[in-house]
Amino acid sequence: MEHLRFVREIRQLCAGSPEAHARLRRGLGKDIDQVTGMHEFVAHWLPDKRNRERDRAYYAVAALIADQPRHVVRGRSADDTEEEQPIGTYGPSLGHTLAEAVLNSPAQERPRRSDSTRRRLYLIVRQSTGGLHRYLPSVTRLLRQYETEPDWAQLLNDLTRWPWNAADIGTRWQQDYFRALHQNGWKKKDETDAAQAVPE
Repeated sequence: MEHLRFVREIRQLCAGSPEAHARLRRGLGKDIDQVTGMHEFVAHWLPDKRNRERDRAYYAVAALIADQPRHVVRGRSADDTEEEQPIGTYGPSLGHTLAEAVLNSPAQERPRRSDSTRRRLYLIVRQSTGGLHRYLPSVTRLLRQYETEPDWAQLLNDLTRWPWNAADIGTRWQQDYFRALHQNGWKKKDETDAAQAVPE
């Protein structure tokens, strides 16, 4: 649950302090040695045993949260974050959230939006850690256009593991994207098949 606590604290900082919000946002897309203004808010969350790539995930998620306008952050209470989950799990993956953004788009835009989002997802899952961090700001801004927000704790969990588990996480993001995107269609097909089934 440490990642949930981290997300809550960053939200509280952004909502309560314009200065903290600005300093965290200035770290967007930057590496750890370029974010001196963020250390005050992030360093105490890092494990004692340093790992640069894992640590970068905390800075990245803090900056991504701060990249939201303050009225958006203030609009959510400190407790209005991801639901408490069993230990070891958080919420929907980035792939699932991208599918939600497609489904939230106007119906006439959906086919085009689905195609462009699929291509973007294919691109980001092939990235190194550095490449992924460069692409994430544009991905989260795309989500915001359709009033969709990543599960920040889940994203942090995935980013801390990306350097060693990128293939598994990338596969899960893609699977979750297509499951969420087509879930209603598959459900209707199952219902139609069941209704058309001829009793023995």
